[in-house]
Amino acid sequence: MNSIVNYWRELNIKSSELLGVAVGVFIYSMTYNYLLLPSHLGEGGAMGITALLYYAFGVPSYLSNLIINTILIAIGYKLFEKKTTYLTIWAIAWMTVFLKIPVIYHYHPQEIIVPTLLAGALTGISIGLIFRYNGTIAGDTIVGKLLNYIFGLSIGTGSLLFDLIIVVPFVMLIGFTNTILTVIYLYVYSIFTNQFLANIGAKKAVLVVSPKYREIAVTISQELDQEMTIFNGTGYYSDADQHMLYMIASPRRVMKLVPIIEKEDKNALIVIDNIRSARGLDMRRIL
Repeated sequence: MNSIVNYWRELNIKSSELLGVAVGVFIYSMTYNYLLLPSHLGEGGAMGITALLYYAFGVPSYLSNLIINTILIAIGYKLFEKKTTYLTIWAIAWMTVFLKIPVIYHYHPQEIIVPTLLAGALTGISIGLIFRYNGTIAGDTIVGKLLNYIFGLSIGTGSLLFDLIIVVPFVMLIGFTNTILTVIYLYVYSIFTNQFLANIGAKKAVLVVSPKYREIAVTISQELDQEMTIFNGTGYYSDADQHMLYMIASPRRVMKLVPIIEKEDKNALIVIDNIRSARGLDMRRIL
């Protein structure tokens, strides 16, 4: 028993991560049951296959999704960190429960584009939330993370490419119009996923070049307890030595950093970049 407890502690899974993943899965499951299926829209990845089985043979979504994702998790178990894998298992378990909840209200708008766009937005937010807390819902998210790791594609874009392949058979089941709407849904979903990850919990890289680098570093360290690295460089035209400060911080902290830097040296060169991926320390998430 102690070995199991110690192993769980080594994974460093926080209660906030368990809750965040569960909330994301709940939003996704409700979107699937209340918007996608009633509107006869398709999906991508494992849930796309689940929808195909539902439309063609009436197979319960919770059952087929559980079986398909169990297989995918078994295949991709060694491709990701153990923490992500266990959070994915946690997500699939809750999805099975949420998908089984009976639908108590049937939403049938006259304009089907409305549930299409709404479903895309909610799905993107839910998947972004799950990724934010280091989980996945297997299926296209595993493929998306794999393409991100191998080719550098954003997770939303990688998932979209895989989803589009799954969407093709829907033409025979839900018709050409609804299939096109499904493609629109997937596109909106990928945009919202990328935007969610880019803005929630995002990091920025700050590069500062100044002869007063030491004073700037001391002030920032004392006031914000910000970690940073000092690089030595040489100016191309002046051939003089330059010192640069490099920091990775949240957007909110960057707003505090800039005034401090300008207070110490109003002529300091400040370069701020968005970070798409960062690994190490507490930044174990690839966007």
